[in-house]
Amino acid sequence: MPRSAYERSKGVETVSWREFPLGKGIALSILEESTAAGRQARGQALLDVLDAAAGLPPCKLTVADRPQRHRTRGGRLELKTYGYYRIAWEATPRRGTIRIYNLTAIRQQVLAPKVFLETLLHEWVHHYDFTGLQLDRSPHTSGFFNRIHDLAETLGVGYVTPPKREAPAAELSDDVVISGPDRLRPGGVPPPKWIRDQVLALFGRPRT
Repeated sequence: MPRSAYERSKGVETVSWREFPLGKGIALSILEESTAAGRQARGQALLDVLDAAAGLPPCKLTVADRPQRHRTRGGRLELKTYGYYRIAWEATPRRGTIRIYNLTAIRQQVLAPKVFLETLLHEWVHHYDFTGLQLDRSPHTSGFFNRIHDLAETLGVGYVTPPKREAPAAELSDDVVISGPDRLRPGGVPPPKWIRDQVLALFGRPRT
């Protein structure tokens, strides 16, 4: 029986590269930037490097100069959204977009540099899951957070990724939006052969 997206996500702890991503300098420069426009430009440059090195379709970044979406209860902050990833199944190749809010929810202060960079890497790993590992969803498993940390270590900024608690198996990622008429059926072009070979080596061929 083919493994579920949750099991597959949990079983992959590193990001596989077609070529080594030479993005350390860009990642460090992001930590020096605070404006939405500057973060968007440098963040997009980093995404371009990661996409090319992993053999993935492009992922577009938008940094909104506005407070994080949030919810309060009884005058206290209950929930906030740092950003989100959107995948368009029907596009060929699949189109991935990332949106990050540059201001904090309540005080509307500029998001801390480490938090911004960690959010960017977090959302890109969702892009990797959908377009690289070809998962039909991207849950927050231990493997998912290990991939973020592996990515950060590869870029020389491992210190921006604090330990994370694994989400329950039934819990969907609340920072992922799947757009298109069919939310369950994968679309777009096949991933590169080297990624397909790795997935087959890890999980085997699904039974037909």
